[in-house]
Amino acid sequence: MKKVFSLNVGLVLILMVSLADAAGPKDLIIHLPFEGNGKEVIDVSPNKFKGKVEGKAKSVEGVVGKALEFGGGAAKFDPLKFDVPKAMTIEFWFKPSEAVKCGGRMDILYRKNGGGRPHITFCRGGVTLGHYFATKGAELEIKSKELEFENRWYYYVATQTKKEAVLYIDGKLDGKTAAGGDVRIDFPEHGMSVAENSGGGTFFKGAVDELKIWSVAFTPDEVTKAMEAALAVEPYNRLTTKWADIKLNR
Repeated sequence: MKKVFSLNVGLVLILMVSLADAAGPKDLIIHLPFEGNGKEVIDVSPNKFKGKVEGKAKSVEGVVGKALEFGGGAAKFDPLKFDVPKAMTIEFWFKPSEAVKCGGRMDILYRKNGGGRPHITFCRGGVTLGHYFATKGAELEIKSKELEFENRWYYYVATQTKKEAVLYIDGKLDGKTAAGGDVRIDFPEHGMSVAENSGGGTFFKGAVDELKIWSVAFTPDEVTKAMEAALAVEPYNRLTTKWADIKLNR
């Protein structure tokens, strides 16, 4: 078993090295692994931003170690002091507590104070899942092609450059939209909220793991490698199960 575990760790390191040219520590704006007791949220990026859990949330098994399962709570951050990047990637894993077919609105990522962009939202305006982003001149969206999300883990990646924004679900292209302007992100001025909008009660009910925001835009190959690296952290007997679960639902 130790040999198998060592093999998986080696694979993770190889995959991470292959990503290093495009995304390294200097490019990591925030990284929330959601480890711990479910009562606090710690940023392990070089910025070490401070956040806190408000309302109902608990620590559960995640894709990588532990995750935070929200049940009427959210992780809140005051303004995140960083320079707005020229390009951006938002990535995380999520698992709804029950199937999402669309009823009430749920925000999985929003800003802490007021309205703003980017935000990632279920069931807004008849859209099952939308990635709502902005440039300095316009507010735009990508509508996911998925019409329902089951009670399982999904890997979410959204990239943005001056040219376009691209959405991936489980490593596969899910949509893209022309941007046509410099990246806008409101978190440096207005803070960030995970699993609710700005106090509006639009709670995401489910688990979130390994949330990262980067100052570079991943390529399709880098999205795949990042997904494989996260899955490879798991012990061998559970790695096969997770791959089977994801592939079955593609």
